[in-house]
Amino acid sequence: MKSIFGIKPTSTDNLSVDNEAIEYDKHVDFYYSNLINSIILFSLTSKDLEELAGPVFNPMTELESEIDYAFTPVCFDTIFRNGLIDKSFKDELLQFKKWTDDISSEIWDWEFIDNHEAWVATRLKANALLDKLGVTSRTYNDDYTTIYDNEGNIIKKGKNSP
Repeated sequence: MKSIFGIKPTSTDNLSVDNEAIEYDKHVDFYYSNLINSIILFSLTSKDLEELAGPVFNPMTELESEIDYAFTPVCFDTIFRNGLIDKSFKDELLQFKKWTDDISSEIWDWEFIDNHEAWVATRLKANALLDKLGVTSRTYNDDYTTIYDNEGNIIKKGKNSP
């Protein structure tokens, strides 16, 4: 179909992409919180991480899984598209993700977090990155966390949990 004004009609593919972006945009605060939380976890000492431990929160598991989720391309890109983090930090954040991916599986253990050179360097990089991003707190944000007991009852619900 040709417009009399010389404008091509919008394809339905572009509409579906826009609608998808709108859906992701609705959750941008969660994605941002997840990204910052993942970096905060890497900024902590083993003692700090142990204080976070609970019946349903294993800090070592969270170290690995939270950063993977935070850097899921569509979630990660949504943060920048919405301006929650300046695009100038994108490459540095991706480099940090690569750095954490390269931590040898042999040292993913409590005993190494405070004294192995890779973990010490990671903690320094995480803290420096948080400082650059203007994040002053090193407190894990559980606003989006809901904890259930074995019977499905809510034990704790974060203020932004669905």
